[in-house]
Amino acid sequence: MTFMEFVQALIPWVIRGLAVLGLALIGNMISLAVSRAIHRALNLAPKSDPAVTRFIAGLIRAAILAVVALAVLSFLGIETTSLSGMILASGIAIAFVLQGPLANLAAGAMMLFFRPFSVGDEIEVQGIKGVVTDIEMTATRMKTRDNVAIIIPNGQIWGQVLRNHSAYGVRRLDMVFGVSYDADIDVAMTAIANAAAADARVHTDPAPWTKVVNLGDSSVDIELRVWCHYDDYRGLKASLSQPVKAELDAAGIGIPYPHLIKIRQAVPNSKAWNRINKLAKIRDQNSVHNSAKNI
Repeated sequence: MTFMEFVQALIPWVIRGLAVLGLALIGNMISLAVSRAIHRALNLAPKSDPAVTRFIAGLIRAAILAVVALAVLSFLGIETTSLSGMILASGIAIAFVLQGPLANLAAGAMMLFFRPFSVGDEIEVQGIKGVVTDIEMTATRMKTRDNVAIIIPNGQIWGQVLRNHSAYGVRRLDMVFGVSYDADIDVAMTAIANAAAADARVHTDPAPWTKVVNLGDSSVDIELRVWCHYDDYRGLKASLSQPVKAELDAAGIGIPYPHLIKIRQAVPNSKAWNRINKLAKIRDQNSVHNSAKNI
C-alpha cells in the first residue's frame, strides 16, 4: 500500500472521528447547559436543599449524556439495540424500586415551580390542617395550632385537593345566632350587625351582612358574615359572641335555650298506684294505733 492509498483510506476515519468528537462536545455542552439551568431554577425555591438540587441536575445531565453516547455508538456503526434494551430495563427496574421517592421528588419539583403555597401559609390537605414551616424536595413540614409537627410526603399533596386558607390575606367569618320567634327580626339583625361593626378588626368594605337563614324548632337563625384579615380571623371568631349577646340584651331580644319539663301523672289502676294506696293505709292504721296508745 502506497502512502497516498494509506492517506485516502485514513481520511474517512479522520472525518468520522472528528464528527464523533464534535457530536460528543456538543452533547456535553447541551447537557451542562440544561443541568445548570435546572440547578438554578431549583435553587430559586425557598428553603431548597442544595444537595437535592445538585442530584437532580446531575441525574438529568447523565440522562442526556447517555443519549449522546448511544448516538455516537450508532454513528460509528456499533449495534446499540441490545445496549439500549439493557439500559431501558435497568432504568425501569430502578424506577420501580424507587417509585415512591421519585414520585415525591417529582411532586416537590412541581410544587417548587408552581408555588401553590409558601412557608407561613395555613393549608389543609387530606383533612390535615396546619401552618407550613418548611418545603423540601420530598416532603412538606407543617405545624398545627396546638403545636404538633406534621410531615407530609409531597406525593400526597400534589394532585390532591389543597385549601390555602391564607392565600389572599383576607377571610370571611360566618357565624349563626338564634333569636326567639317573638323577637323583632329587623331589630335583632341590626343589633348583630352593630356589634360586629364596632370591632376594629371587621372590615367596613364589604360591610357586615346579616340575613335569616333558617327557621329552627325553637329559634330564628340569623347568619352574620364579616370580612377580616387572616391574622385576625381566629381571635375575632372567639371574641365576637360576647358583644353580640350584649347588643341583643340591650335591644330586648331573647335567645332561646332548651328547657327540661318533667310531668308526673298518677295512673289510678296501676300496680304502683295500688302499692302507694296500701302504704298510705298502713301509715294511717299505725297513726291511729299510736294515738290509741297515747290515750
